[in-house]
Amino acid sequence: MAEQSNSEWRGSVQARKRPNVNQGIAGKQAKPKPGITAPTSLKQLLEIMRPFSQYPTPIRPMGANSTSTQCNSAVGGTVVDMTSLNKITDITERTVTAEAGVTLRELTDFLAERGYEIAGSIDLVNRTVGGAVASGSFGPSHDGETAFIGSQAIAMKVVTAEGKLMEVTEARESLMNMFRISMGALGIVYDVTFKIRPAENFVLKQTKMDITTFSRAATALANQRIGLKFFFLPFKGRIYTELRRAQDVEKPVRELPWRLKDWGETTVLPAICGKLGRIVPIASLRYSLVDGLNDLGQSMFTNTLTECGNNAVQFRNQANGKSEGPPLEYTSWCFPINEIGMLLTAYQTFARDYYRDNKFRCDMPVVGFRLPMDRSALLSPSFDQPMIALRVVSNPHPLWEDFVMDFAEFAQRWGGVPLLNQSRCAEQAYTSGVFGTRLDFFKKMRRQMDPDGRMLNPFLAQYLR
Repeated sequence: MAEQSNSEWRGSVQARKRPNVNQGIAGKQAKPKPGITAPTSLKQLLEIMRPFSQYPTPIRPMGANSTSTQCNSAVGGTVVDMTSLNKITDITERTVTAEAGVTLRELTDFLAERGYEIAGSIDLVNRTVGGAVASGSFGPSHDGETAFIGSQAIAMKVVTAEGKLMEVTEARESLMNMFRISMGALGIVYDVTFKIRPAENFVLKQTKMDITTFSRAATALANQRIGLKFFFLPFKGRIYTELRRAQDVEKPVRELPWRLKDWGETTVLPAICGKLGRIVPIASLRYSLVDGLNDLGQSMFTNTLTECGNNAVQFRNQANGKSEGPPLEYTSWCFPINEIGMLLTAYQTFARDYYRDNKFRCDMPVVGFRLPMDRSALLSPSFDQPMIALRVVSNPHPLWEDFVMDFAEFAQRWGGVPLLNQSRCAEQAYTSGVFGTRLDFFKKMRRQMDPDGRMLNPFLAQYLR
């Protein structure tokens, strides 16, 4: 496709509104109260971030607010809701530039209409561009080489903690690597420029395995160019796998199978399992029904519907993050891929023992993803080797918080690498040991860029001060 003018491709997404948001900045106003503010222009964002601004600190950026930790919280301070900055401002044959509030779904659709895509995959398509780059966003990438979509960012504009507009490009690789997966601790991402490529199709192979068979397969796939996503049912000892490989396909890629697949996995199964938790008081009966339902559901939705796809069809048909019940709880850790068999066996024992002793267990399958080795971000969890990201998921339950603390201890015993915005209850000393000198360097540079700690809330301060 020939390169087009900026004006021809300039796109805009209608701003989304949130309740209780301070929209205005221009003109004389009363001192803003702690809470949420939603800038609609770069000028307003710069005003919020200028030195001695009346907006109380800490200042924390927020996109889709999909984090499972307190990463975005700003008690007594200011949360900057970036979702009104949602324009796609430029596209060429090689790049696309979007403001931080554009969702990955919107960006994917925009590119697909023009025959392009961003390399990699994402599992939470309602995340915003800024959040995906600054906090890490991954999925079962069919190219087998891209762990985080942020690795495809080649430039970004950031409003620093000192209220200055800073342009970061690949020409300063070490600085770019610091801003990827920086969790808004270095400043607020205003817009991002990504590399793009012609859209690709992929084939999908789905299989049911036991832990031993899966361990051999995952180890063999560690360094191959293939995407892997799986669903682990620890009380059944079963794993439903999805292998994705880039390949031209003769048959058309249909949307309906992907829509049914996602509807089953993200809406039907969680909703029914959540209702069983409320209407079946006997735990043994309730969880027996839950296991049978999840086993049947994975057989139906994961293994029978889809044979091929592409990013546009897949992401377009993922749920909007809205469901009849409360959102699912989750926590994520990453583990070396060559130890995945022992890890899943250990987790199976952990989950069964925890249920026996505490009468609680997760009612949804554990979701896993293969992460290729990726050194594009200083704080990448797969910086040194390919990893498996495990996401432990459950409907809300009074004992979830206790379970998360014990699961964090389990993850640390097994050498897990935390994602600081998704890994609940990671210990400070353990995290420092895992990231070592990379984290030390990040903290040193962060103090230089934000000497007053304006971007640090208590949650991030425990790791990054």
